[in-house]
Amino acid sequence: MSTQSTREVIHIRPERPVGILSLPEIWKFRVLLAQMINRNIRSRILNSPISIVWGFIRPAIMAAALVYIRHMSSANLGAQIPYTLFIFSGLCFWFLWAEMVIQSANSLKLDSGISKKVYFPLILSPIAVVAARWVDIFIISGAVIAFQLYLGVPMSLDLFAMVPVMFIMFLLAFGIGVLFAGLQLIHQDNSKFLETAVYLGLFLSPVLFSKEILPEIIQTYYNLNPMVGVLTGIRGALFAPESVDWISLGVSALIALGFTTIGLLILDRVAKNYAERV
Repeated sequence: MSTQSTREVIHIRPERPVGILSLPEIWKFRVLLAQMINRNIRSRILNSPISIVWGFIRPAIMAAALVYIRHMSSANLGAQIPYTLFIFSGLCFWFLWAEMVIQSANSLKLDSGISKKVYFPLILSPIAVVAARWVDIFIISGAVIAFQLYLGVPMSLDLFAMVPVMFIMFLLAFGIGVLFAGLQLIHQDNSKFLETAVYLGLFLSPVLFSKEILPEIIQTYYNLNPMVGVLTGIRGALFAPESVDWISLGVSALIALGFTTIGLLILDRVAKNYAERV
């Protein structure tokens, strides 16, 4: 005959109900957020020192192979700057963005051990992942600019446009990451869909080619890919022959806000049963 357990059930929850993106709640845990950001930075630098330069070594290897293929085919891919610099810059920032998306989507699962023991706002996990990548921005931008100067490509007068462009790129990565963090709590297979979508996005975004080679009517719809505005904005802010497409960048900003809003709503809904889902 089995006896009913008399163990007390402990519920880990805030003192009062709060939304997933409660700014007062985030401010209350600002010290923890700073520690999580510092942890993410230190774990990459100390545990894997090669990650400091991996952000531009991997794109450099891929760029060399793709430049050779392009040279053999003599294809015109619409770049206004040396194609080596065009594709190297595209790959560098694409891989950075893709890593932010996937890591922020997996952040709740990685921090599940802590969240089952103590309460903290779940949104801190994806925020910390994305915010920790500011170090990579400086390293990758430095590598791209150094290569640019080596090739003799002049700097753009719109260099300060990198600030809003990077903000939109970070917001887009955060929004998609939060969306799939919530979807993964519903079903784990959603992580496979995200990885496949990110992989396909490399070939559907202006990483390997300029959008200028597309017919004008297709370019209008092509701007609905939010990474079009981001990548053209990065190149326009760094390289003088290129220009920032502010309309395309504005579309990217609106889509990033849309992903963030939908992601927060879904995560807020499924986070109520977070402990049972992870």
